[in-house]
Amino acid sequence: MRIRAVAVNTFRETIRNRVLLNILIFAIGMILLSLVIGDWSLYQQSRVIKDFGLSAMSIFGLLIAIFIGIRLMVQELEQRTIYVVASKPIHRWELLLGKYTGLSLTLAVNVLLMSLALGAAVWLMEGTPDWKLAPAIVLIYLEICLIVAFALFFSSFVSPTLAAIFTLAIFTIGHLSGFLRDYVEIYPDQGFHWLLRGIYYTAPNLEMLNLKMAVVGYLPTPPNALLWGLVYGISYTLLLLLLTMLIFERRDFK
Repeated sequence: MRIRAVAVNTFRETIRNRVLLNILIFAIGMILLSLVIGDWSLYQQSRVIKDFGLSAMSIFGLLIAIFIGIRLMVQELEQRTIYVVASKPIHRWELLLGKYTGLSLTLAVNVLLMSLALGAAVWLMEGTPDWKLAPAIVLIYLEICLIVAFALFFSSFVSPTLAAIFTLAIFTIGHLSGFLRDYVEIYPDQGFHWLLRGIYYTAPNLEMLNLKMAVVGYLPTPPNALLWGLVYGISYTLLLLLLTMLIFERRDFK
């Protein structure tokens, strides 16, 4: 009950945020702008719209996740809400879980609106909706939720600026994990290969949540890709939230 109350309050706070609204409007505008891209044939332009739209959802979702995830924690400290909570019956982990749930709801609304914009663009171009985009959109949403979990994790023990840098680094490394693996295999004698191996095995492999190229038609869709992506993303997010709650419980806010 207390977690739900915090989640609802967080959702109401974040959904009214003007910066968040501006990012969302710009993202939807960029998706719709893909309708007027260049002189391609009908088939090529349709693929470009889908690719461009899904990429825009991922990039702007990242910006929204970093902004609201880190900003929310900063507001808690600036407004001294956490100091009040520390003296009340609600546990810190309940506050954190409620905040994360509220943020996830906000992200769901944003992804839904961007999905509708992309669906409208595809429908205007092809005359019919493309339901094959749904798995990619679901995993994009899960990726954004995972990024929010990282934003909260880093915000629990470093400054907002460092938290934003670290979260962005995780996003970048997560999409380069395959490159890191291949580099270590090709050049095993490099002195820093142990560092690359460590990064590869600890950072999330966000390519497991990336079906953009497959659903657009550039690559075949791996079997059970959606299922394995869901299992991987949810498991990693739950583990990260658990670590964040442990840090949050032990941190001295006085």
